[in-house]
Amino acid sequence: MIQQGCLTTCLQLDKGEKPNEAEQKILRQARSCIAKLLVTTNPSILTVSQRSGSIGPLLKLVKDNDATDLMHFEALLSLTNLAGFSDETKNRVVAQKGIPTLSYAMFSEHEMVRQAATEALLNMIPHPTMMEYLKKEDNLKVWVAFALDYEANFACARAAVGCLAMAVPDPEFADALVACPKFGELVRTLLECGQLELMHRVFAVVASLIEHGGKCREAVISTGTGSFCKAYLESYHDERKVKEFNFTPAERGSLAATLSLAKEIVKLLS
Repeated sequence: MIQQGCLTTCLQLDKGEKPNEAEQKILRQARSCIAKLLVTTNPSILTVSQRSGSIGPLLKLVKDNDATDLMHFEALLSLTNLAGFSDETKNRVVAQKGIPTLSYAMFSEHEMVRQAATEALLNMIPHPTMMEYLKKEDNLKVWVAFALDYEANFACARAAVGCLAMAVPDPEFADALVACPKFGELVRTLLECGQLELMHRVFAVVASLIEHGGKCREAVISTGTGSFCKAYLESYHDERKVKEFNFTPAERGSLAATLSLAKEIVKLLS
């Protein structure tokens, strides 16, 4: 349908200003069509104008209070796809004031919309504007809260911890994270949560913080992470014991990754 001009036609419909009620309904359907087309489309097959031109209509659909949750969800998935493609698309999201729009969508009442908004912002890293947004204390508290809420919304928490892991190599963000009041709770809770995907991500956060040295390293030490890692390695280093848990192949891969990071953390702290 993209090759037949459907996407271009929908984009052309979104050129007007101050549409009336009937036109707004048409625009909503056109924007929804754009979202459906781009959810799984590889952005590399689109032209530069199609990639950049799609971002504005998709953000407008996310902000449209009369759109359905499904429309919001598909628009956010498409924005996730586009934002992760290149600096060019990230710049376009920022230029269209997309970060505040996506941040607002994180508070949707619909669980999958919240997850999709979180993942879309994750794909904005390491754009400078996204990094500045994350460093602000109130915003960082939200991301930490999302990361801790894994029992209610695991996928959203996974995206939130992934965001922290991707952002933490930035020294200023690392300082902001360890200054967060719930930093210790974040590390201890996720290390002990038993969810390998979350543990993998928080291990990555901790390893990066240790490498920063100084107060970041001291903050990690204060959480007892070193002792946890030693105990974790002691408990799971025996492959025969691991087999008793009947892990799936994916879980065995995640376990191996967490054990590798735990070894690295013990080494970094020694």
